[in-house]
Amino acid sequence: MTETDTRDKLVAAAERLFAERGVDNVSLREINRAAGQKNVAALHYHFGSRRALMLAIFERRMSGINRRRLEMVDAITESGCEADCHDVVSAMVLPLAEQLVDPARGGHYVRFLAQAVADPGVDLGDLVRGRFDHGMAVTKRLLRTLLSDLPPAIVEQRIHLAATQMVYALADQERHRARTEYATGDLWLFVDNLVDSITGMLMAPVSDTTRARLRERDKLTA
Repeated sequence: MTETDTRDKLVAAAERLFAERGVDNVSLREINRAAGQKNVAALHYHFGSRRALMLAIFERRMSGINRRRLEMVDAITESGCEADCHDVVSAMVLPLAEQLVDPARGGHYVRFLAQAVADPGVDLGDLVRGRFDHGMAVTKRLLRTLLSDLPPAIVEQRIHLAATQMVYALADQERHRARTEYATGDLWLFVDNLVDSITGMLMAPVSDTTRARLRERDKLTA
């Protein structure tokens, strides 16, 4: 077995175990064993730390997801039509959703991502910012422009909610698909509805109650 094969097996084993049990609930020894490595130092030799191992998982998955997001954004801008919120949300959601279609390609990545998002001990921004988040950053910039008629603080909250909703909803689908027979058509119906739901949430009018709460907050922080 080559070093590349060993490294790939360790990354795949870590992704699966982190997805199933959480990042902090899996020992490096368990990952070694799940990857079929008799040498207990194999993981430390290839990665050195849990953080480096997580970076390897992101590098393995996010390069393709980023490329797909940017291709979708380029297709929107090259069409000569102005981007609308639904188009941009599609560019945000679909590249991640596509990981669920082919288990060999996507594996357990979305559930791993959800575990990383939920873990207070994982600084996801520090791990991905400037390395693996370019596609997501572009869609967020477009959304800020499209939602410029809303208060900026509300826009930032909604974009954060959109990203979180996307990850958790798709992770739940990945979990469901791993346990039961699940038709691909049902998946895409769910994904299309998810895009619609996120778009509706982002574009929803800001209620008088929320605007009053925002004004009160601004007074307290002025």
